[in-house]
Amino acid sequence: MNKTDRINELISITKSDSGVSGVKLAQAHMELGKYLSQGFPQMNPEETTVVAMLRGGIFLAEGIYFQLGCKLQLYDPKREDFTKPETKNVIIADSVINTGHTIKRILEPDMMIACCVINEQAVELFEDQLYTVRVSRNSFVGEKVCKQNGGVGPDTTMRLFNQI
Repeated sequence: MNKTDRINELISITKSDSGVSGVKLAQAHMELGKYLSQGFPQMNPEETTVVAMLRGGIFLAEGIYFQLGCKLQLYDPKREDFTKPETKNVIIADSVINTGHTIKRILEPDMMIACCVINEQAVELFEDQLYTVRVSRNSFVGEKVCKQNGGVGPDTTMRLFNQI
């Protein structure tokens, strides 16, 4: 299987209507993180930190971490204030970006954002700082449900941790 086919397979696994949860989904996020980081500008690993947005960004961030060999930091926006790493390069990693407001509050001009999927309306908030696997028109509130119905759909973080 060539790289493009593999990436398309991984994207299919990560979509909210795939029915995939748990380890297989987490592994897809990690592998997509590795592929996504191959498109980053050249960076010295010692001067780079990937920050995983908890909990959904953990596996994408790990994929980036494994590919780059950089530093890894966790950030829980619900429980703590953001402390920017002191490295030259900072990559904020999350699985899904809906409105972008949580990341926009902590983002500085010299930081990058990596995600599996971003809502098309949030793309313009990040301009040249964004690295994403895909852009989606889809937007819903994540809940503990298996199928999307109206404005509610499967929560990616719950899927990643096999809680749906």
